[in-house]
Formats: sequence, C-alpha cells, structure tokens
Amino acid sequence: MSTDFDQLLVDVRLNDLPRRRVCRVEPSTTLGEVYRRLDEERGVAVLVCDGPSLLGIFTERDILYRTALEGDPDTPIGDLMTSDLVTLSSDGKLVEAIGTMSERGIRHLPLLGPRGEEAGLIGGRDVLKMIAEFFPETLLNLPPRLDQKMRRPEGG
Repeated sequence: MSTDFDQLLVDVRLNDLPRRRVCRVEPSTTLGEVYRRLDEERGVAVLVCDGPSLLGIFTERDILYRTALEGDPDTPIGDLMTSDLVTLSSDGKLVEAIGTMSERGIRHLPLLGPRGEEAGLIGGRDVLKMIAEFFPETLLNLPPRLDQKMRRPEGG
C-alpha cells in the first residue's frame, strides 16, 4: 500500500478533491450575519472577499477562540478574520496540502486560481475522504485500534 499511497500523494491535484461549499462575505459583514450564514449553509468557514480578491478567512476555530465569550454581533468580520492567509494553488498537489495543514496547524485551506482569484476551500476531512475513497478495502479492514489484532476475518 505504501507505494500506492505515495503515488496518490504525488499524482492527485487539489482540483480533484471535492470542494466544500464556500460562504463568501465582504469585510463589512457583521459577525451576527456570519453566524447566521454559517448556520444556514452548515458551513465551517467564511472567505472574506473584496470582489474577486481573497482578503481573509473566518473559521469555526475563530468563533471559539476569538468571539465565544465577547463577540459583539455588530462587529465587522474584517476586524476578526485571519488576514495572514496560508493558501495553495488549486492546481497544487495533495501532498502539499497535507504538509501545509500539518506544519501550520490549520484545518481549512483556501485555494487560489491561476490569476490569484479565490477558487475554493478544502479541509482536512476532504483530504481524508479522498484517501479513504482510494483505499476502501484497506481502510474497511483495519481493526478498530492500531494495536488490536483480529482473531478471525470478519464475516468468517
């Protein structure tokens, strides 16, 4: 499996991953409106854009760490967003996304198109789902714990 897995990491482009439905808002959008949109669309993040330009991101983690106790619903999201963005090209490789997410400790990664425009959002779950789809038999046959050994095959 390791050679197949290595090949998957190198061959799969981020364009091939399923994209999350993206909530886009302007910097002047209020925190209360962002909460409403995330709830309605079952989103995990909003991309803060000025026209086609990506300015920042505001995620579930930001809700917990930046606003849970003191978030004023009238605060513009532009004041709360993460503007020091980590992005990748939508034509980048899966291995780049995994490395970037792991090294930077981020769960959601905005993708940029060929002209630098916002092109989507992928998350750690999207990456795991893609890997699971490529190796379903291997994953379905794993024991519940890594240290656990199966006494007999399932269905036997």
